[in-house]
Amino acid sequence: MIKEFELSLAVLDEVIDKKKPFADALRDLFKNNVDIRPFRGQVAGLVGCELRHHIYFEYMTRKLEGWGNDERRLLCLVLANAYFYRRFDVEETKKSLLEKVGEEKLASVQNLFDLASTPENYIPAEVDRKSHLYLSLRFNVPEWTVKIMAHFGGSNTYQALRKFARPATTTLRVRTSALGLASLFENADFSASPVNGIVFYKGSVPLRKIPEYKKGLLFGEKMLTKAILDEHPVSEPSEILLYNGNEDSSLERELIETYGAKVGLNLATPDTDAKPEVIKLIQDKELHNVNYFSAPDVLSMEAAVSSMQKLVVCSPKSTGFDLIPTTPDYLLHFDTQSMDSIIDGEKKALEGAAKYVEQGGTLLYIIYTISKKEGHQNVAEFLKIHPEFSLVSEKQYFPHEEYETAAYVAELLKGERELTIPPAFADITAIAPATQTASAPQASSK
Repeated sequence: MIKEFELSLAVLDEVIDKKKPFADALRDLFKNNVDIRPFRGQVAGLVGCELRHHIYFEYMTRKLEGWGNDERRLLCLVLANAYFYRRFDVEETKKSLLEKVGEEKLASVQNLFDLASTPENYIPAEVDRKSHLYLSLRFNVPEWTVKIMAHFGGSNTYQALRKFARPATTTLRVRTSALGLASLFENADFSASPVNGIVFYKGSVPLRKIPEYKKGLLFGEKMLTKAILDEHPVSEPSEILLYNGNEDSSLERELIETYGAKVGLNLATPDTDAKPEVIKLIQDKELHNVNYFSAPDVLSMEAAVSSMQKLVVCSPKSTGFDLIPTTPDYLLHFDTQSMDSIIDGEKKALEGAAKYVEQGGTLLYIIYTISKKEGHQNVAEFLKIHPEFSLVSEKQYFPHEEYETAAYVAELLKGERELTIPPAFADITAIAPATQTASAPQASSK
């Protein structure tokens, strides 16, 4: 067997059988074995390609009889190369498959190899082109995902899935307090984004090897994250409270970089030990105004937050569809049985965060996904039982739009304002209340 395929099969087994994240499986295979490290790039590319088309290959090989798991997975890797990756000679890879499965089995799948030269025929003709199954096979997302997104209409669903299927653009936040943009742009791999302080990186050098990244002068951040926080500035002597249930720390680091020592920052996350980069940033900037603490959930913040806040940012763990482009095995590992628990957690997060908003203050609810239940419905239910809050604006962002991110953002105001519950909407891409009191500020759509 070709060495790269042998190693790729080992990685794929870890990802599928042990549900190990692709990045972890890849790292664990190569970290202690210097001899095989030269194969790492090709293995990463081949397995990544199979995972980005895994649902399709599973569907096309589902009826094979007498094939063991390893045989079928090797076939999927060989087909991934023949259809999409195309870094290895197809006939040589078929010889490797022959060694594993024998002539009879290889002959039984020759029709799959014949398809490789006709992309227009990849998806069988019997699959309805208007069905969820078709979109699932074409864009490598489970049908349940398509159903959730379909609530936003056929056009948004198709365009979002199409964007998800393509490599994600790498966006980085520049710590402009320590690194000038002009000096960074001397490197042609970096270019300006629509959001000030966020840059595109299109280089081939891994981020971990870039000096500015290693020093913490650059960190990964979505354009939308900074754009939304920039639209809600806070000045001293106010305080800001953030609850970030996401695994990444861009929200914490954005607030630290933006405000420094100017306002009080209360930053909560389920486990601070999981985000040492935040602690390092606080130490590097020698800040004493940052209260960074662990909170398994929003309701457990009471001991750490003693005052009301001008701005409260609530970003709980969500279904996280924005991870699809950067994590090819994300939906493969997603537990659909956890969805009710996730939505319940989002509701509790909103409820808990609302307690800390001062009169006239703002509550921002930010989730990085595409789901009406997690977004609009959660906010609508919250407003029904909290007449002290009103909806200023809400919007569902899609990955095919300017900010290239799947996210729902709602801005809620605590103050004198007539309660308006969002209507059952046909277009959540921009909704603001239809009525308001004379004293209330004009509603806006972000």
